[in-house]
Amino acid sequence: MPFLVAAGRAPRRFAVFAVLALMLAALPGVAPPAAAQELLLTNLVLNNYEGRIRVRFGIEPSGLEQIRQALDAGERLNLRCKARLAFKRDYVWDQNLVSAVWESDLRRLKGGDYAVTLPGQGTVADRDLARLVRKSLGEILIDLGSWDRLERGVTYVLTLELALTRPDVSPWLKNSLFFWSFDAARPVSYKLDFTY
Repeated sequence: MPFLVAAGRAPRRFAVFAVLALMLAALPGVAPPAAAQELLLTNLVLNNYEGRIRVRFGIEPSGLEQIRQALDAGERLNLRCKARLAFKRDYVWDQNLVSAVWESDLRRLKGGDYAVTLPGQGTVADRDLARLVRKSLGEILIDLGSWDRLERGVTYVLTLELALTRPDVSPWLKNSLFFWSFDAARPVSYKLDFTY
């Protein structure tokens, strides 16, 4: 008898997995995790600019083809960069000093150009996506406040978190398929320890 009960469950399990696979295949523009790409950091500099803590860096996606496909399909992508400066601690969590967020939207315009909306600068458009990414994301500036906050002889940690997300995916779908990543590029985090 237990054999018959187990045999009855197998088709139901198969049906559940088949429906789930069909749902995932039917989602437009959602790439499987195997096709995920990374956001690579270039030219990271932390400096004192007119008495302000400035973080300057560039972003270079590991591959533009998946981004191009998503934009050509009519999707809007959101690039989010979070910079956090903290006191370095050895045995407990680092103590947060200051943080700031820089966000930008990528989309394709009706005329065929690709566009990036940059904070404080407006929209930049170009027909060539690679040239647009180099031009608009090759140098990003994040202001972390007054340089006077830093103390001499103290060790700090600068953390940069980068994510390229699909903001138009409904929260219901994200919560229902919580095990599936809807990000256009895998979120990455970079750390830099330094002593002032």
